[in-house]
Amino acid sequence: MKFVKIIANETGTSKLVDERWSLLTGDFTPPSPAGYRITETLRATGLLMMHHPAGYRDAWHCAPQPVLGTVLSGTIRIETSDGDVRRLSPGDQFLAADLQGAGHKIEETSGAPYDLALVLLDGVPESTDSGAQE
Repeated sequence: MKFVKIIANETGTSKLVDERWSLLTGDFTPPSPAGYRITETLRATGLLMMHHPAGYRDAWHCAPQPVLGTVLSGTIRIETSDGDVRRLSPGDQFLAADLQGAGHKIEETSGAPYDLALVLLDGVPESTDSGAQE
């Protein structure tokens, strides 16, 4: 299960990194069928649902705390200070972990409003596995 992670390096330049959640054999809702996999539990402090109007464009900013975002509707473009750009559609996830430095910006790309679900995390999850299967 993949997501895009926004990080800042030691000089404050932000960049995008493709990562995958580490998935473990799970039993969250027993009895779990064969092949059922889950992440470790992420600690969170809150959940925000955000609506952005058509044409919305962020200014450069850093995440106020680690934020796990899921695009619910519309399409967005995330840009980091190193010039990298990703387009995300409904169901895509991003982890904003650039708590300092130059930050990132997000804009709407489809000429329509977009909605995000943002989970405010207690910390940046360390456990990812670039070789994990979806």
